[in-house]
Amino acid sequence: MKRQCGASPPAGFSLMEIMVVIVLLAIAAAIVIPRIGSAADSQAVSAARVLKSDLEVARSLAVATQQPHSLVFSPDGQSYKVVANYTGGPYSSAVAVAHPVVAQKTFEVHLASQNGMSQVTVVSASFGGATYVTFNAQGDPSAAGVVTIRAGSTQMQVVLAGLTGTVTTTRIGG
Repeated sequence: MKRQCGASPPAGFSLMEIMVVIVLLAIAAAIVIPRIGSAADSQAVSAARVLKSDLEVARSLAVATQQPHSLVFSPDGQSYKVVANYTGGPYSSAVAVAHPVVAQKTFEVHLASQNGMSQVTVVSASFGGATYVTFNAQGDPSAAGVVTIRAGSTQMQVVLAGLTGTVTTTRIGG
């Protein structure tokens, strides 16, 4: 096709239109990228959710079986297990209950060895000065408590309310 004399060249985008699109994309990226977070951030959040869920399961087991159930942390704080009728004593001698979901597995958890949580460490776990909490047959906890979890620079707290037994998770710091 020949171009006729006096015809305008094919239409394209002006420099101004391209600049507007680039600015809009930069604004969208500035909003979205911080929300994506790092792998460590995701690991800390996931670990806090797992612990929250496990505390709620221990409470539910106590109510369902009408026997006290405890969530007991290891001396180094990096593992925990759910134990029926725990009366104290060494972590190694406490026998974990059968896992309620995974057949032929005991209810013992090492967060850093969970799938996708290799950077997770438990910074501290304290329930009224102890490293365990026991739920009675009514689901009431023996003490309030806080567990702090870290992965990279992200820290999460899992808080157990003493009066209600409600479990919440909160990001702390940055």
